[in-house]
Amino acid sequence: MSHSADSSAAGNDKPVICAEEDRYGFNEMAVKLAGSIIQLDRRISTVIGIEGRWGSGKTSLLNLLLKQMKNDVPDGTHVLQVAPWLSPSGDSAVEALLLPVAAILDDEAAKSYPWWRRCWHKWRKGKASSLAGKVVSYAQQASGRLAPLAELAGNVMPGGGIAASVLKTVSTADLSARRQTTAELRNEIEKKMASLNLSFIVVLDDLDRLEPTQAIEVLRLIRSVADFSGFHYVLCYDPDVLGHAVEQGLHVADGRHYLQKIIPLSFNLPRPEAFDLRQEFLRGALELYVKVHNAKPDQTLYYDLKEVAVTFGATLRTPRDVSHVLGSLAFRYARLKEYVWFPDLCLLQLLRVTLPDWYDWTEHYLTEYAVVASGDGTVSDKEEKRMEDTLRTLLEKLPVVSPLSVMKLRRWLPGISGVNAASPRLFSPVSESDEQTHNQDRRLSSSFYWRCYFAFTPSRNIIQPAFFENIFQLAGNPADASALAAHLLALIADNGFASRTRFEYFLERLTPLMVSRLTQEQCRGLLGFILENGDEIIKRFKTRGAWLSIGDMGLNEVTDRLFRHLNSLNAGEMLSYMRESLTDEKRFHWSLTYLRHLLWQNGLAGNRPAAVEDRVIDDASLKELNQAASAWLERQESTPVLLKLNDLSDLVFAWRDISGPEAVSTWLQSVTRSDEDFLRVMLQLRYEGVSTAKGFYKALRLGDIAAFFGNEQAITQRLNRIDASGLYPEQVDEVRTAIGLSQPWGPAD
Repeated sequence: MSHSADSSAAGNDKPVICAEEDRYGFNEMAVKLAGSIIQLDRRISTVIGIEGRWGSGKTSLLNLLLKQMKNDVPDGTHVLQVAPWLSPSGDSAVEALLLPVAAILDDEAAKSYPWWRRCWHKWRKGKASSLAGKVVSYAQQASGRLAPLAELAGNVMPGGGIAASVLKTVSTADLSARRQTTAELRNEIEKKMASLNLSFIVVLDDLDRLEPTQAIEVLRLIRSVADFSGFHYVLCYDPDVLGHAVEQGLHVADGRHYLQKIIPLSFNLPRPEAFDLRQEFLRGALELYVKVHNAKPDQTLYYDLKEVAVTFGATLRTPRDVSHVLGSLAFRYARLKEYVWFPDLCLLQLLRVTLPDWYDWTEHYLTEYAVVASGDGTVSDKEEKRMEDTLRTLLEKLPVVSPLSVMKLRRWLPGISGVNAASPRLFSPVSESDEQTHNQDRRLSSSFYWRCYFAFTPSRNIIQPAFFENIFQLAGNPADASALAAHLLALIADNGFASRTRFEYFLERLTPLMVSRLTQEQCRGLLGFILENGDEIIKRFKTRGAWLSIGDMGLNEVTDRLFRHLNSLNAGEMLSYMRESLTDEKRFHWSLTYLRHLLWQNGLAGNRPAAVEDRVIDDASLKELNQAASAWLERQESTPVLLKLNDLSDLVFAWRDISGPEAVSTWLQSVTRSDEDFLRVMLQLRYEGVSTAKGFYKALRLGDIAAFFGNEQAITQRLNRIDASGLYPEQVDEVRTAIGLSQPWGPAD
């Protein structure tokens, strides 16, 4: 097969036409084979077969062979190329061969004409030579046609001097006057050609593309009709395919054995060395990458690509396989380059072309794995075992030359464990760091990107790299804070075809690896968005019918990553920003809630401390921030800011862990001196929950806030007193309803 300078062009499957294009050693074979064919005895008829499977390069070898023979044949030997499967419908193989022979014989005869007759013949007004006419007549009779020869005249192939207008002069009437039997014609033609010392090398390609009846006709032509002395036939075919056609056409048991009787000499096209095929694939793949990116790959990608060529390229069997894989890559990669790791796409296309069962299994496994990895579903033990058994079978059927194993497969596909083909295990857990790397590098094993490799287009839920680039650019400029918020909040309204919103996918994609590449300014910008828009995020999710807290969406984890990275870039800047956020009117609410999370993380509050290596900051720095937050909360000037919140429930519990319950109790009692303020604060202390029966509701659990007001009895007595006064009846009813909703189905704090 040929690979020109643009070998990665989609669908390129053209055969070699000159020695300069040869990459598999066909030209050297063609030179030696041409010499052997030309040296055959010109007095006998011989049939030579060039055998090879589809795509092995038979046509490439044949093109080079034809070129070599036409250069080397002695005078009187003519090389003809006949493609029976390209003949117009209704034309016979006999005509496809003998009409060009007639044209050559007519041209040879014309060499003995006087000059005036040669001129007349040149202008195609003369009658065909006697020998040419006999060949045409023989072609008619041998093909079984009843039509006048004039209808056969249009089938003359280029290369001979005879023309359609000349052949039309050989009419049915001319033949009827001197009709001979087919055998007599054959003998006369053979004697005449022998006297002229003419011989023919006839090359017939692609016999394995013929229908069984056509294939049988060609074989009949070669062995019975046109086996003239001095005719040497070179046939190209896949022996399995042509043998099967013979079995169907002649109803014989062994088609290949039958072919051995027809074709006594055969040359088996050797399979290109596996190394050559892999090298050609690697060369073409690199060429495609450079063409798409206008740059050479880095060392990491090149190493992976070489490993794919060695491990999976071992399954390449023919030059056509290489061409098809490169064509598939060229057809896909330019459109998918933002969503795939090029070596992984090469791997998958190698499987698709050379091991389609492996390709199908891989797609099936990754489809199921994505569901398991996302937590949206599970795979039954029965299905898991069935897939493991299929994998075991596929591994056992691999070619001997293939180095692919369970251990190597684990490098390319997620969740595979085990050490050999006898004990592969699927759906094993993948470490968080590995998953982050797979996602960041857009690997086939990525739970985000795997579908791009099969669907040609990215999933609707995949946020394009260009989006992240824009977001990070906005985050790095404080003047673009509003635009940043607009872009990210809009993701809450879009969940494509999945159960989760694109905002949740965005948070999930902010992995430690991705965050580690942000600048100090970009970290501040993203932190500012989270801390300033926390309430708006919750509000928008509620509008969609979802109930979520800051912890449910993973905002705490993302904030941890951003602060950790900011701390690694500039520890002083990180503490300064956190201190500033705790006292900023736009960010204080979610900043205080996050500070509570840090206190629990370090074990300074609660009873679930995280491992030391998982903490964002050290205890000393956290205590310093805690003191700053406590001082700001207890300032008299902060009270109006705090009371603007519609929901005080998160704040008071964060404050309790920051300053202690006494500080919160003092503040609450100071802002509830009047009965109206008491009812308003009670309503602000409600928490929001959801139940299947009532949907969203706002409840007030007295046990949670009792310590701030003395005890539950103190709250109840004051509520009763206000109710008895007849003042604020609507607010009293709202508070009583909220207390009722907390029993017994209200969620605990």
